[in-house]
Amino acid sequence: MQRLGAVHSSAAQALSLVVLVLQLLTQLPGADSALRYRVAEEGPPDVKIGNVAADLGLTAGTGSGDVTFALESGSEFFKIDNVTGELTTGPRRIDREKLPQCQMIFDENECFLDFEVSVIGPLQSWVDLFEGRVVITDINDNTPSFPSPVLQLSVEENRPIGTLYLLPTATDRDFGRNGIDRYELIQDGPRSTVFELQVADIPDGEKQPQLIVKGTLDREQKDSYELVLRVRDGGNPPRSSQALLRVSITDVNDNSPQFERSTYEAEMAENAPPGTPVLQGTLRRVTFSVVSQPQDGGCYDSGLEDSETPSSKSSSGPRLGALPLPEEGYERTTPEGSVGEEEHVENGYQIQ
Repeated sequence: MQRLGAVHSSAAQALSLVVLVLQLLTQLPGADSALRYRVAEEGPPDVKIGNVAADLGLTAGTGSGDVTFALESGSEFFKIDNVTGELTTGPRRIDREKLPQCQMIFDENECFLDFEVSVIGPLQSWVDLFEGRVVITDINDNTPSFPSPVLQLSVEENRPIGTLYLLPTATDRDFGRNGIDRYELIQDGPRSTVFELQVADIPDGEKQPQLIVKGTLDREQKDSYELVLRVRDGGNPPRSSQALLRVSITDVNDNSPQFERSTYEAEMAENAPPGTPVLQGTLRRVTFSVVSQPQDGGCYDSGLEDSETPSSKSSSGPRLGALPLPEEGYERTTPEGSVGEEEHVENGYQIQ
């Protein structure tokens, strides 16, 4: 009788175990049902992400008849309590910007880490595998910055009001609300009436800073401007940086060369060879021509730089003064014409 009772007892335990397994199996969702969670980047270890047991509808406990859990993949960044099914972050810090699969991803829901968890039945009577995904949300942990602390821009002085110049854009490794939000011109003194900042929204969602000419530019009056360009993101609190914007006004040929005096006089020897300097001055690519009649004399520039006023040479060379003609073989002339029996036309001289 004792033996028969023992058999009945063993059969009852086995039946109870089978019923429990069937109950657990009916509670489990399909194997193709993925677990979904979210966690912010840069968090410390042991941050709670979610409870796998609760999300699978299982009752976890400490008895030998309960299910257990184990990570099959994803243990590089996550860990799971094999009894309670609590999923938490691991000791390795998650940096969203350094994850290869999240490079150049600007949709927050598209940056994620996958994992797989095994659910093991009582006494290892069965094993089921479930897939999970943890979306890594961005935090404002990067400051936007320009490609250089000093930005150079050249503007011609004859540019009309309203001319636009594209400025270098800043970069921010964060995106979305934590990405670049605005550009600003910072001015310590009076507000500039020459330049103004405009920011355009371009099709890819980024912002393009532009400098607008708002006033008349004259290089001879002011040849450069220094402005401060600042970029700010939309985080809370926001991060910002700035760069010096150095605007150089380039010259155009908008001024005619002028003599300091209307008349210059010089003297030279009668036997001076061709090419002998007659007048000397400090010149910058300006050509002078001298003809017999003063009213016909003139100068023209080369379109590169303006002239400087000619000056007399030292006493060791040609100097300013009267220009006497030889006494014989020539007739004196006046602007009105020749005086004497012969008409004499003087040759022009080119200043070397």
